[in-house]
Amino acid sequence: MAALVYPQVPMSQAKSITGRCMCGSVTYSTEAEPVVQAVCHCTDCQRQTGSPFTVVVGVPRAALTVQGSTLASFTTVGEDHGGDTERNFCSACGSPLFSIAAVAPELALIKAGTLDDASWLEPAVEVWTSSAQPWSPRFEQAAAFERGTS
Repeated sequence: MAALVYPQVPMSQAKSITGRCMCGSVTYSTEAEPVVQAVCHCTDCQRQTGSPFTVVVGVPRAALTVQGSTLASFTTVGEDHGGDTERNFCSACGSPLFSIAAVAPELALIKAGTLDDASWLEPAVEVWTSSAQPWSPRFEQAAAFERGTS
């Protein structure tokens, strides 16, 4: 299996990354620099978000602190890639929060929509573009991969 290579896009200034679900029952934080900022067009991400793609910020899994008693997870086996993905969400409000994918188990892939401040986010990679909806907007500045980044 080939190693994954992620183009790194550092944040403009080191700062905490914080976020929460819609109802506020689950919160998270990390002091780690993002490893990747990406857009995923896989069909499972489309189903989870109810939109044509998801935007994620990948941080070291060990550096992510999550609090809240309503955190739940559901594991999917990717229609596109065949690997397990643990999709973590708030069981009270349903907000998807972060995923742990078998292809990169050392990363927590935080859903950008749950960030308290996402103004700094600049996706550098688009993956699973082979599953992208033809009417979906694309990220011209991002490197595009028909499948994963391997």
